[in-house]
Amino acid sequence: MDAVPLPFLASFFVSGVLAIAVPLLLGEALRRRLGVSWGVYSAGCVMFVFSLARLPLNSAVSQVLERSFSGDLQWFLLLAFPSFTAGIFEEFARFSAFRLLIKKLSWENGVMYGAGHGGFESILLVGLNVLITAITFILFPSTIPPEQLQAIAALPAYVPLVGLYERLIAIAIHIGLSVIVLQCVIHKRYIYLWLAVALHFVLNFSALAVSRFGILWSELAATAFAVTLFLYVRRVRPVRVL
Repeated sequence: MDAVPLPFLASFFVSGVLAIAVPLLLGEALRRRLGVSWGVYSAGCVMFVFSLARLPLNSAVSQVLERSFSGDLQWFLLLAFPSFTAGIFEEFARFSAFRLLIKKLSWENGVMYGAGHGGFESILLVGLNVLITAITFILFPSTIPPEQLQAIAALPAYVPLVGLYERLIAIAIHIGLSVIVLQCVIHKRYIYLWLAVALHFVLNFSALAVSRFGILWSELAATAFAVTLFLYVRRVRPVRVL
């Protein structure tokens, strides 16, 4: 336990708790302010889980790419393929939700769906994982390899908070992409769906590509997308209700 600095451990707890609490508080705030239901938020959660069906495909294809290619081409393909599947699976999950699960096609429900989709990603992939890791540090430190503890001890205390920031930015991005896909369903113009797929691909690929220069560069790229999509969401309000 001595190998894990207290500030780093505190950052883990803060990051984990907020990665769970903020999405839920956001959902409640949207429910009150926009008059939308938790059912729409739940639809976002469910469809995010379905979109994870891409993960076994990503794993299998990545193994093939690692055996079949090398150098810069391998690097490009290993980033491009999971970025592409993220765009396809997640945007078609949104499309399916608006076609099959959400009957009232409104701007408010588009925002709420995106909050659920991105919020559950934050809870599932960051909040729970980070809290479990922190608890492991405290109660079961002997289960962690010494070299891993040393590597963690060498990290700045703010590193877990970067993961929290990334999830909050991702929620804003998911809201923006959800509103874009909503336009596809309302106006029956599939260009919006493919635009969302393309934006998702570019976001994931660029964030992964620049991360080799440092995680802060990756967060800067994600922030730029989040701000752009936030401005778009504000511009299209209100969406015509069918």
